[in-house]
Amino acid sequence: MSDPKGATLYVNVGASQARRRLKGFGHGVRQVQSAGKHRAVIVHTATGRHLEELRGKFADVGCSAHERDLSEPVDNLSNLGPTSCDWLRAAGIRTIADLRSMGPVTAFRLVRAKQPRASFNLLWALAAGLEDRDWRGLSDEEKSRLRADAIE
Repeated sequence: MSDPKGATLYVNVGASQARRRLKGFGHGVRQVQSAGKHRAVIVHTATGRHLEELRGKFADVGCSAHERDLSEPVDNLSNLGPTSCDWLRAAGIRTIADLRSMGPVTAFRLVRAKQPRASFNLLWALAAGLEDRDWRGLSDEEKSRLRADAIE
């Protein structure tokens, strides 16, 4: 099968999730393909208002016309489940680059402001995930330091 002609939009959700979001949209969407873990590429011919509507469907997770301009989604960080990722996005943290730039303590504070039930396990998961470690491998000293930083 040859590649369909059109522009591309890279999004930080998997192909099946992208298709669900686009159900009934039409407006020039030609194909949705997987572009890696929690990523999809949408081939489209949308312009003007329709292009803005298409981008709007993925504003909460991030999208870009060029793959190189799209940071890896928080969903790809180890230690996090779907609820934690939803909380991070609700706090405005959509990508691992966003998380890395503000640090795990600030991110945890932002999430906790919106989700008071978020436990310190989330803080430890964020800190360890940024170092590509399992959160259960953090020492008691590391956990105590992170907790102290978070409640200052």
